Amino acid sequence: MLGTFPGAVLVAGCQRSGTTMLTRLIAASRDFRRFAFTHDDELDAALILAGAIHLPAAGRYCFQTTYLNERYGEYSLLGADQRLIWVVRNPHSVVYSMVHNWRRYALEELYRSCGRDPAQADGMDIPWWKCMFADGWAEKACRAYRGKAAQIFELRQLLPAERLLVVDYDALVRDPSAWLPRVFAFIGTSGDGAAGSRVRRDSIGKSKRLSDRERALVSRLAQPTYERTQELVSRPAGPA
Repeated sequence: MLGTFPGAVLVAGCQRSGTTMLTRLIAASRDFRRFAFTHDDELDAALILAGAIHLPAAGRYCFQTTYLNERYGEYSLLGADQRLIWVVRNPHSVVYSMVHNWRRYALEELYRSCGRDPAQADGMDIPWWKCMFADGWAEKACRAYRGKAAQIFELRQLLPAERLLVVDYDALVRDPSAWLPRVFAFIGTSGDGAAGSRVRRDSIGKSKRLSDRERALVSRLAQPTYERTQELVSRPAGPA
């Protein structure tokens, strides 16, 4: 169904990385039409793009598509006038949110889809008993983050530079006046002058709430992937 929405913008990245906020900022800007059928932006987008909900074809839409876990290759179907914005976020905040603010079944699903990589030295499945303790869930979150965030390296090769923008959530939150114009220019709209005032700056402090053991897991398992993604932030996304 994506082909029926000319000029559509998709927002994706690892879950709990700020994609909902960015999707709503774009959807509220001029030239875009808003929709809300459930309490879940991601679910709404999935239902619309699967054809279960029909929207008027006129106008532009912004869809949150983080649900494309192992099927991320489908982003190669983007049309010439459609855009993908991939959001990266520091893993300490993401893992904290996954472990302490997210539903267990959602984390388990993401881990099953993206966190079990046989190519990794720690690719063996995490035993159920380990998840009786917080460390087990933190390790699942770290591996899930690592696998999902790393998808951007393949997407960079699949999509032309003009269709892919990589945005760092923490940088956007710290300086929305600098970052939002870049985002709006990339998707071809003048944006909303008040958008920056709707960015929550208190959301970047979650990383400080991790325990020392959780922080050590994140630094070992997830931080290296995040540091690699920084090489792609706000740079041309075509082949090197």
